[in-house]
Amino acid sequence: MDVRIKLNHAFQPYAGNREIIEVKGSTVRECLDNLIDLFPIFKELLFNTDDALYALVLCDGEAIVPKDLNRPVTEYSELVLLPMIQGG
Repeated sequence: MDVRIKLNHAFQPYAGNREIIEVKGSTVRECLDNLIDLFPIFKELLFNTDDALYALVLCDGEAIVPKDLNRPVTEYSELVLLPMIQGG
């Protein structure tokens, strides 16, 4: 099924300046993997070297943590990708 991924403006240049990308997938992880298939740079942007999330992923408004990557999505689901803000 097609799921919409909405990209924060910081991620848009890596996807041809598009705000919305439609991907196929039945889980959050499958959708992110399909985004990476389309735009391989997202592997580095979304995951660190330990394959842990390096970006904030929202699924239907709820934050996704690594254990939630297998959460099912529907054709009405929307994923939102936001960069992590670091500081100190």
